[in-house]
Amino acid sequence: MRFAACLTGLLLLHSPLKSADESNIRRDLDRAYSSWRDAIIAHDISGWQKTTATYRQLLTRNLIVSQKQPFPEAMFDLPIRPPETNTLRFIKSEVKNDTAHLIYFGKVDVGLVESDEIPQSILILKFVKESTVWKFDTTRMVTLANAPEVLAELTSGGNSSFINEPVFNPSGIVPVTAKPCPQPDRIGVLRVVSFGYEAQATVNGYEVATVQDNAEEHIIIGGLRNGDNPLTLTVKQTPIPDGAKRVLELDALVLTGSEKNPTYHVFSWRAENHPSPAVANHIINVSRLTMRE
Repeated sequence: MRFAACLTGLLLLHSPLKSADESNIRRDLDRAYSSWRDAIIAHDISGWQKTTATYRQLLTRNLIVSQKQPFPEAMFDLPIRPPETNTLRFIKSEVKNDTAHLIYFGKVDVGLVESDEIPQSILILKFVKESTVWKFDTTRMVTLANAPEVLAELTSGGNSSFINEPVFNPSGIVPVTAKPCPQPDRIGVLRVVSFGYEAQATVNGYEVATVQDNAEEHIIIGGLRNGDNPLTLTVKQTPIPDGAKRVLELDALVLTGSEKNPTYHVFSWRAENHPSPAVANHIINVSRLTMRE
């Protein structure tokens, strides 16, 4: 499992005065993204540090270190490349407090397939303001293969109401900057199945993931230590359809890098009673006993 990155962004225009303000914001955000993109392509760590949001720098560093990859070298050793926005159609920008998005539409080329195979997608670029300077945060790409009506509207030059959904809006909240994690004894993965809950998992004091009504797999930040690894699960109930059942499951694996035994399943837990307690504490033990075949 390798470090990788994802993509997403947006804005609406109203009065002439606001349009001018938004034009300036778009210019500043475009420049921030362009500088960040240039740094990535040039493998320029200093440029990357200057253009990347502080919390994102620590998150990126921790994710790479947790996989026993060299930082920052592994950050530049990715099969994908940052997409160019000049070939895309600008949809809108939006600012909320110290967070902002730019949204584009078109064939978002990240270097994985031939140009004639690139699907039409929505590209969201996310930003964070630090002091008075906009810094690049991350990207997200939304494919429209399962939304033909939205695809048709955007392809024809229109703006679908789909891009006004809350998922496309900046949160207005800058995430807290994490503390640097140590080099791990083992590379760990946490599988979380959470339906009817918003579940936040923390291992050894590092937040691993927050999963809501989904099944996801995440690298354990800081990895797993030999011995005991405290796991804290904090949950909130979410609405479920009539007749549906709540499900909450956790599994932890050690990745070995060995072809013979690529993973060891070292921890498993299932909520037997629902609703689950708001907080549950567990121990992931990594030892010869739990890593046996």
